[in-house]
Amino acid sequence: MLGFLGYLHATYGFRTFDLVGYSYGGLIARATVAALKQQPPAGTMAPAFSYAQSAVDAGVSIPSIITMNSPHLGAPSYDLASDPAEYLRPVTKAWGRQYANTSKSLTVFERLAGAGAIQVLKTSGHAKRNPESWDERQVGVLDGVSLTLMAGDYCGRKCPITTDLNIKKHPRTDGTVPVYSQLMLPCPTPCPAPPGSVYIPSGMVPEANVVRKTFPTVHSTYDADRLGLPQDLSVSKNPAAIDYLVSTVLSKWQEAGLSQH
Repeated sequence: MLGFLGYLHATYGFRTFDLVGYSYGGLIARATVAALKQQPPAGTMAPAFSYAQSAVDAGVSIPSIITMNSPHLGAPSYDLASDPAEYLRPVTKAWGRQYANTSKSLTVFERLAGAGAIQVLKTSGHAKRNPESWDERQVGVLDGVSLTLMAGDYCGRKCPITTDLNIKKHPRTDGTVPVYSQLMLPCPTPCPAPPGSVYIPSGMVPEANVVRKTFPTVHSTYDADRLGLPQDLSVSKNPAAIDYLVSTVLSKWQEAGLSQH
């Protein structure tokens, strides 16, 4: 991503970027801010990453990030998809059978797309204090960055509740990612397994610059189909979520004195 921003600067002269990231894209947006703030040692960037270096040299800035349905603190669905034999039972017990069944369908994606190697999508890296974890490396990264966290609340108040969608028994999700993970908040107590607990390092989330907004949406049109829900409950097709995203971006441009065209 940093290389792409460098390309845009070199080609069009853009120096300031507001990033919008959906799902894993939200984590990529955070990693991009980190790459600008925590530059690698001189000489470690290969020629293929010359645009990334040019972004650093040009002083490219990212004043705001908007994330939609992002697994900031991981998701049990990715644990299950990476190792169904180990996680099917605990995920089913803690998060519901329908959630578990939907999560199993991610197994093919994990193995074919290589997502299983992305440890930050699983809950294990967020379950205890680890100085080498993604969370620890993100401490201070978002300081000075306006952060808007949009979350899908699985079924919210508008979806039909079936016997397996008992919202009093199971934690709220968007069908893939828990609401607390999308909003970068501590897991409700008691936190169901996995992970059983969530460790958020002090300073990782700059609360003064965070806006949290929840919509009664599911993670994707794929989730909507799997759960037998209307397509407009997918975040990508939900009018309220889309309107909020657009209005938020436009308001940030207005605050910066930029044209909306």
